[in-house]
Amino acid sequence: MQEIDSGEAASDPAALAPALREEVNLADTADSELMEIPPPPDATDPDTSGQVTSKLPGDEEAPERPPVTGMVEVTAQDNGKVVSAAPGNLVRITLESNPSTGYNWELRGFDYGAADFYASEVVAPHGGNVFLGAPGNTLLTLQAVKAGSQQITAVYRRPWEAPDQVAATFSFQLEVAGDKAAPLVTPGTSPAP
Repeated sequence: MQEIDSGEAASDPAALAPALREEVNLADTADSELMEIPPPPDATDPDTSGQVTSKLPGDEEAPERPPVTGMVEVTAQDNGKVVSAAPGNLVRITLESNPSTGYNWELRGFDYGAADFYASEVVAPHGGNVFLGAPGNTLLTLQAVKAGSQQITAVYRRPWEAPDQVAATFSFQLEVAGDKAAPLVTPGTSPAP
């Protein structure tokens, strides 16, 4: 068995890995921008393959959302009431929930009209993280996009149960009219309903 002098190996790295000393001149390699990869022999021509490249009936472009102009807060106390908003307003619905039980709030029968869905999240009642088993708040955020009236309904249910099995229902009438916007509020934690 031959011993290796550790001082010699440390001073001559080439003794350990001669391949590491090889130099590569990148100027000798092909320019990646000039390289063309030919299509496979069985590839179809997209111009003649019958692929749909145009819009189908019913494929309309989603209208652009108006800029956010303010915030309207909706809580459980607004159940059955009429809530007014202006185009561009965010309508933030805050409802108590406990997702660790499997229950959560979801929009029911929501159809895009005067409002558009914006976001959904679960937060702790006073900020911070939602702990397992602890109650929280579900925030459903819509945006008023055009003048009109729309019924908004949310149900508290477990997603794996039958759609008609709901623990609670919340609804209100959203009226979007005029151009007077609610004052802009920085989204933060919402008070518990």
